[in-house]
Amino acid sequence: MNIIRGWSVKYGDQKFSVMVEEVDLLRMLAERGAEDPGAVAAGITTQDVYLIMDAEAQAFTFHSLAKQEPAHAKDHYARCNEFLADRNRLLDKYVPAEPAG
Repeated sequence: MNIIRGWSVKYGDQKFSVMVEEVDLLRMLAERGAEDPGAVAAGITTQDVYLIMDAEAQAFTFHSLAKQEPAHAKDHYARCNEFLADRNRLLDKYVPAEPAG
């Protein structure tokens, strides 16, 4: 599965796109401490794979918009953080985050 998200402004003169692939899902699982990211990924429902990867792509999209539109950066970063929280909530179902400390 590949998820592509992006934006364009000024009739396509300025655009951005990001593609999140299943290898990125493996990286997310590894970053959370999964001992065998491939085995964990195999146990994730197709719907959750889509939702996790889409949230990751959306977060990157809003992060890039914050850089593109500094006047709206606060709102774009807020949306970025919402998508990261959604991604983390879904990942927690499969690899709970270790408490900081």
